[in-house]
Amino acid sequence: MVMTETQRTTLYNQLTDTIGQEAARTLMEQLPPTGWDQVATKEDLKASEKMLLREIRAGETRVLGELRESEGRLMIQIADSESRQGARIDAMNTRIDARIDGTNDRIDGTNDRIDAMNTRIDARIDGTNDRIDETNRELSELKGEVRTGFADLKLAMAKQVRWLAAVVIGFAVAMAVPLTLALL
Repeated sequence: MVMTETQRTTLYNQLTDTIGQEAARTLMEQLPPTGWDQVATKEDLKASEKMLLREIRAGETRVLGELRESEGRLMIQIADSESRQGARIDAMNTRIDARIDGTNDRIDGTNDRIDAMNTRIDARIDGTNDRIDETNRELSELKGEVRTGFADLKLAMAKQVRWLAAVVIGFAVAMAVPLTLALL
């Protein structure tokens, strides 16, 4: 027979009066919340465990089958995707190679123009160097002429200084003799 909640409360109150509140609570906690016919036995638990294990194994088998099936579909999709991506990559590589070739051609053209400019610049530099060398030779010759001119000028000035000295001395002597005679 299943005990009602009212019956449980009445029993608890009578036990509290007889054995005390703490002991009554401990004893009531040992009773099942429903009838004893509702309490599971070890055999019930073993039967439930066996049934659960069968269901789990069946579920595992079903899930593994589904996983294998999904894996197969996924592998096909991956292979198909890899194939499409490989074709796209090949097409991109072809376009990139064409652009690189075009860029390299433009760079080669630019390098050719730069080489031509360098050739013209080198020719101008060589012409300028030749003119500088000619100017240096002319300056060297002029330097020699200036040295010769200075040497000639020094010589002429030395002659002029000697002549002037002779004139001054002659004038001084010419002046000194009458002065000396006048003073005597």
